[in-house]
Amino acid sequence: MKKLLRYTLVLVGLIQLVSCKKDNSIAIADLPAAIKNYVEANYPGYALEEAEQETLCTGESTYEVEIEQGDDDELELTFDTDGNFLFSETEIPVAELPAAVINTIASNYAGFKTEEADKLSMADGTTRYEVELEKGKTEKEVLFDAEGGVICEQDE
Repeated sequence: MKKLLRYTLVLVGLIQLVSCKKDNSIAIADLPAAIKNYVEANYPGYALEEAEQETLCTGESTYEVEIEQGDDDELELTFDTDGNFLFSETEIPVAELPAAVINTIASNYAGFKTEEADKLSMADGTTRYEVELEKGKTEKEVLFDAEGGVICEQDE
């Protein structure tokens, strides 16, 4: 019985160790005031739900916040470390990617399957697309401009 308990404890410990993921979460209270003010001014009725510190594939450190209005209306906003708005992000069906992006994926990432796509509405009015690609155990996140040009990529 003691042996079974010991093995169970070791197994539970291993599962916890394997499932540990770096937590980039930060408290809403710790966000720069500029971010809170931006959300309040531009998204009345939305509440800040979650916040994380992230590094974009371009190397830029950012704050990514999730805001919600009711149960069904969610949006992700990304800000630089000074609290300046960079872009909003919404998930889109892969079929809605522009043909230029689909063509670049076919030519530059042959054999990769498109797992997920997000549309980024940039502060300057342009649009970009963030696409998760998978080939076997290799996963990449690639950022495209609207014309299908690769801005950057990172392995997941």
